Amino acid sequence: MSNSSALKLLTERRFAPLLLSQTLGGFNDNVFKYSLIILITFGGLQLQGIDSEVLVPVAATVFSLPFFLFSAIAGQIADRYPRDLVLRLTKLGEIFLMLSAAIGFVLNSGPVLFITLFFMGAQSAIFAPAKQAALPQYLSRKELTPGNALISGTLFLSILTGSLVGILLIRRAHGPEIIGGLLVTLAVLGWVFMRMMPTKPAAAPDLRINWNIFSGTWRTMANLFLEPKTLRPLVGVAWFWAASAASITVLPLLVHDMLYMDESVVSVFMVVFTLGAAFGSLACALATRGRDIIGFSILGAILLSVFAADVLFSSAGRTPAPLGGVSDFFADKRNWRLLFDFFAMSTFSGIFVVPLQAMSQHRAPEKFRARLLAGGAVMNAAGASIGQLALIFVARSHLPLSSAYFGIAIISLLFALFMMYRRIKNTW
Repeated sequence: MSNSSALKLLTERRFAPLLLSQTLGGFNDNVFKYSLIILITFGGLQLQGIDSEVLVPVAATVFSLPFFLFSAIAGQIADRYPRDLVLRLTKLGEIFLMLSAAIGFVLNSGPVLFITLFFMGAQSAIFAPAKQAALPQYLSRKELTPGNALISGTLFLSILTGSLVGILLIRRAHGPEIIGGLLVTLAVLGWVFMRMMPTKPAAAPDLRINWNIFSGTWRTMANLFLEPKTLRPLVGVAWFWAASAASITVLPLLVHDMLYMDESVVSVFMVVFTLGAAFGSLACALATRGRDIIGFSILGAILLSVFAADVLFSSAGRTPAPLGGVSDFFADKRNWRLLFDFFAMSTFSGIFVVPLQAMSQHRAPEKFRARLLAGGAVMNAAGASIGQLALIFVARSHLPLSSAYFGIAIISLLFALFMMYRRIKNTW
């Protein structure tokens, strides 16, 4: 697929409204999450007296838990009903969740914000399999890799802008009110955009939905394991999101407790990290030109491992000091190496994941595509939760916070070796 054709997708009614709506939703999610993280880390927000080092990964787990609980049901819904209808209704629900978030910020209420965080995770858990399964309905096979690259690239940019808005505004005068109003306004716009999507028929209109969370999840995962060609790329996608979630979640603590810098430096790292991921995703789309090429994922995993490992070394040896700002950060030449590690790590993670996303979508059979991709969402949630628990272990065991990145490096290298083995055997 030509580059001009990939860019043409941005003007297509079958793709652009979904892209815009998802981008606004991703922006809102990250404004909320990073406002909450900054309030916990720097603003003294309390919940049952839990230490901030533990409460930050707990917040991440609260958001990811609904993916584990509700993804199986969400996949059935997205196969039983038209996926564009499911997407529109989830965006409508987001409006009410953002109203709740606005109230929580204005009242500075930990319980309200954490309850809202849980239901935001539930809304995202319903949205994700419907979106993933809808893409092959609207895009040809050759359009899937560029389409996924645009989805991923704009998602990373929404993570960047959303996290910056949350980090920089929440502790300013009237910051909670401004953020609350912004969240509600953009949620309404996201719903309006989603209403512009063309309608498509349901994939399995006669499906009987199993509303039991546990048996439904078990059946979904069992069916996924019976489709190994779909399972393998989904395992890689799950690792990508687990590693990304762990990397970003630990970042404010790494800056505060190891680099002895304030929240403005967190924003510098977020800019570098998310720009790298967006660059890697879009570069992969241009390089693969729609082909199903696993070599890009292998290359991405290997180089991700190299630069993640170097974070452990480039962040070591700092002397405790009063918190510094951006100028203090850039005055230390060691930090330039650390920034490059983050940019390269995120760039190669983008190159790693985009081909895997496209593979999983076009390999999954249409009639139960959403259920299989929902199984991938369950794996994403499980991996992210394990990653968050690992961060709690790191915090409690007094290991350097940067050791989390060394763990990411080891697992990424193992995954690269596994992909190489399967490729040699021609069984990927």
